[in-house]
Formats: sequence, C-alpha cells, structure tokens
Amino acid sequence: MAISLNAGWVIISLFVLAIIVVVALIQKRQSMATGVVKIGAIFVVLSIGYIFIINHVQLTSMNSIIDGTKIYFNWLIAFFNKAADVTSYAIKQDWTKNTTIGR
Repeated sequence: MAISLNAGWVIISLFVLAIIVVVALIQKRQSMATGVVKIGAIFVVLSIGYIFIINHVQLTSMNSIIDGTKIYFNWLIAFFNKAADVTSYAIKQDWTKNTTIGR
C-alpha cells in the first residue's frame, strides 16, 4: 500500500522545516550576541573599577564622579588608540615564510 502525498503537504512540510532551521539559526546568533554583550559588560565594569581605584576616585561627591568619568573616558580613548596602533603595525609586517631557514 503506497502512501500518496499531495503537493500541498510537501510544500507545507518544507515550510515547517525552513521555519525550524531559521529559528535555530536565530537562537544561535542571539546566544552569540548575548555572549558579546556579557564580555563587553565585564570589560566595562572591570576597567571602571581599575581606573577609579588607581586614581583614588571617591564616590562621595558628584564632582569627583564626573572627574573620574572624564579620566575613564580619556583612558578608554587612549586604550583603543593604542590597540589600533598595534593592529596597524601587525598588519604592515611581512608575514611571509622565511625561506632561508631550510637551506
């Protein structure tokens, strides 16, 4: 006894399968995005704590908090500028294989 499938059921099955695949991909991307946000939040919290402790920022007055925030953002800008310098230096290097070693 053969099972006969209408073309409509085949198309519906393909749509359901496509939806399942899309939902799985979306969940995977959301978990990656959540991980990036978590790492970013940990970096911000640790770096703010580090800068505030090193510069002895007191959280007792608004002026001290504003000064600490200015120090933090100046540090953050310098951090990313140095990271850009290191990255551009690494990109400019000749990364080809040294052919004189094998001789």
